[in-house]
Amino acid sequence: MKTKILSFFFFLFGCIKVSACDCDTPKTILEFYSSKYVFKGIITSKIFSKDSATYTIKFKVIESYKKGKIPKELSFTSYYKKENARWSSCYTEEYQYQEWLVFAQENNGKLGFSSMCSNSEFIGGRGIDAYTQKILDSGNRFNLQDYIYNDNVDVRSEFNYTKPITDIDSVFRNGKVKDYEKTYAVLALYIDEKGKLISIFTGLDMDYSEPDFVNDPVFGLMKSFSVKSKRPLNEFEIEAIHLFSQVKDWEQKKHVTTKVPVKYIRYVRVEFDKENKKWKYDL
Repeated sequence: MKTKILSFFFFLFGCIKVSACDCDTPKTILEFYSSKYVFKGIITSKIFSKDSATYTIKFKVIESYKKGKIPKELSFTSYYKKENARWSSCYTEEYQYQEWLVFAQENNGKLGFSSMCSNSEFIGGRGIDAYTQKILDSGNRFNLQDYIYNDNVDVRSEFNYTKPITDIDSVFRNGKVKDYEKTYAVLALYIDEKGKLISIFTGLDMDYSEPDFVNDPVFGLMKSFSVKSKRPLNEFEIEAIHLFSQVKDWEQKKHVTTKVPVKYIRYVRVEFDKENKKWKYDL
């Protein structure tokens, strides 16, 4: 009886996500936007290849959340790890009769999904949590360009990492050389969807003002912001902001799949090397 209970426990919980993998789960609404299909389904079959290198599962679609047509059944093929190699924090496996919430994306014409670093998850026995359900119910009205994006871990995987188009080195060569009391700062650059610099703030003031930012209550993304000063700028910060104000042109931040450009906040680090009397930056 004890063996049966343990087997049943593994069946229910053996493939729940483990957080030790070196990747981050994107915001639910961004993965919804990137996915071709988002659905709740039951695994009706699981078939291994002859060499057991892969297995294919077939889902019966119970409910679809993304607008558009979806097949009644969908199949996915995954690599299989043998019993003696399965206990990896990045390995999960699906089983017949399980109920899942699936975010399925198409890559090079091939449909796939993963429970690691994804919002796809086994939901049998507990269902979809209220927060996720609210996003699923509202996802089809989401407009990517209505929001301002940062570089948080749950956002960055959905967009390219931008660089300046303006020659930043030539700008920094002309920085004022002085005996600054403070020599390091983090700046926040607000850049529009065309890649044009709009405004600059200190990271300290951004953090101080964050409670007043306007965020979408469903999707958890920033709609607008205003920044207030926690304290007067020091001499170093004034010059650092002056230098970066000349870096006017940046690459557009685009969604990696749809290539739609968005507004964004870009954090940079600035330093003055007293010993070498040189301005430095880190992007």
